[in-house]
Amino acid sequence: MEEEDHEVVIVGAGIAGLATAVALKRVGVRALVLEKSEGLRATGAALTLQQNAWLALDALGVAHELTTIYAPLTGGNITSLDTGASQKVNFPKSDKHGIRAIHRKALLEALAEELPEDTIRYSSKLKSVVNQAEDGSSYAVIHMENGASIKAKALVGCDGVHSVVARWLGLTTPVDSGRWAVRGLAIFPEGHGLNHEAQQFVTIGKRAGLVPLNDKEFYWFLTIKFSSKG
Repeated sequence: MEEEDHEVVIVGAGIAGLATAVALKRVGVRALVLEKSEGLRATGAALTLQQNAWLALDALGVAHELTTIYAPLTGGNITSLDTGASQKVNFPKSDKHGIRAIHRKALLEALAEELPEDTIRYSSKLKSVVNQAEDGSSYAVIHMENGASIKAKALVGCDGVHSVVARWLGLTTPVDSGRWAVRGLAIFPEGHGLNHEAQQFVTIGKRAGLVPLNDKEFYWFLTIKFSSKG
């Protein structure tokens, strides 16, 4: 197969990869995004975005599309499962940059829509990356599992915890945090009847919570930290 040449190649079409591609596009730099999955992934169901995230999305030109769909959270409560005491958390009021919980897929789609149609290349699995010197310059040559090769002046790794790019750079391998987590999205067709507030319930080594996205859906999670003794 003939080797392709690109200025910038981004590995991973998650939030970081797509946001990087949109940012580069806004300053006139075209990037190719390689994604091993067959389409945009929505693992995690939803996420909460703080004010600084909305400022960044505003700079990328995608915030308005999302802020018109998702309302800012009005506040939250943290409740101790040991004592029953509850602490009120007040969120800064801002219709534009207020804290919101949104569907992960909605954010990915908003970012992807800002890119030219052929920017994201799905079902693209990396096999290896090597350095190549040419005319006094250094390039990254990406070898794909299908036998194709891509040469890039700049390679950006946004390919997650088991990153092929990180391994090529010799970065430290991931370390188990000792935490276990489960999360999901609960849907109530007739409405959940909850206030538009985040709720957390905590005890030693454990934390659970729920965050409304709208009147009919909320994101929930549970995390547990295991001791070294098992």
